[in-house]
Amino acid sequence: MPPVPNEGDIMAPIQLVSKEPPDIENLLKLNPRIKTHANAVPSAVTKKAKKHWKRNEDKAENLKCNSCSPLYKNFDDIKHTTLSERAALKESARCLKCVDAPCQKSCPTQLDVKSFIGSISNKNYYGSAKAILSDNPLGLTCGMVCPTSDLCVGGCNLDASEEGPINIGG
Repeated sequence: MPPVPNEGDIMAPIQLVSKEPPDIENLLKLNPRIKTHANAVPSAVTKKAKKHWKRNEDKAENLKCNSCSPLYKNFDDIKHTTLSERAALKESARCLKCVDAPCQKSCPTQLDVKSFIGSISNKNYYGSAKAILSDNPLGLTCGMVCPTSDLCVGGCNLDASEEGPINIGG
């Protein structure tokens, strides 16, 4: 129910552009891109159209290569790089935090190994990941294939100690 105007209220009269209500069907006819109905296409026709537009579909059927041996999910050659949290904290606590950091000098990618180990000893795991990934975005992949026993672990000053060098590679 519209509000009843008081005697002191001044209301402007509403001006209508047209006396007829807007005809929505005629407005939609002005733009022919708008569909007024849905298209029902059978699945068989859709599959046939997709197969028609797929590249090299016919060539892939003719190229059956049996000369190669089948591939298996065998990742025995990749070393397991993860230490438990307790083992990582134990190893990082052993670090001498050398000034010259021979582990860092022997790294071919020049990672900041000292700050990496320091972040782990402070339980700042985000900071340790940032120390590695900011210098090398492929840090995890490189860590899996890197011969750490020859490089950073081999350069550790604790190599001559009873417990051995710090286990960086897992």
